[in-house]
Amino acid sequence: MLSVKTTESAPVARAEIFELRAATPADRPALLAMYATFEPRPGSLGLPPRYGLEQWLDRIQSFPNLLLWDRERVVGHGILCPQDDSAEVAVFIHQEYRGRGLGTLLLSELVQQARRMGLRRLWGMTELDNVPMLRLARSLGFVSADDPRQFYLDLDDAQGNESGERPAA
Repeated sequence: MLSVKTTESAPVARAEIFELRAATPADRPALLAMYATFEPRPGSLGLPPRYGLEQWLDRIQSFPNLLLWDRERVVGHGILCPQDDSAEVAVFIHQEYRGRGLGTLLLSELVQQARRMGLRRLWGMTELDNVPMLRLARSLGFVSADDPRQFYLDLDDAQGNESGERPAA
């Protein structure tokens, strides 16, 4: 479990405490509640699925799943889908919580978890109009693949860059 404090950049900033931890079977109702009101960003490639959400969660339950909590409410979900020495990564932040750095927090922790698992590469995919996700991935050292919708991070080449600092040019 990791507790984090963020400060919302609004006219009246307030400190917020979020909890980031691995999902458990007991968390499923809270995760379903998040997705019940979730509005995907344009370019999310159909994830999470509008229909068949329970089946999708069944398929990914054996993978590393991280949940970001605001008190009793799930507000973010991150997934690593490993295959051999790489994994697809996906990050979902509820629209009421976007723009607060929570995607960075979640993706950074997924990068660390992938390293602990001994993975060598992470990759993700989104549409080109999902600028926030592409910007987030770049900020953590991910680079574009031949298909510009796809981005990847070679973990051997990116030691320690999950802090959000840009790599040296």
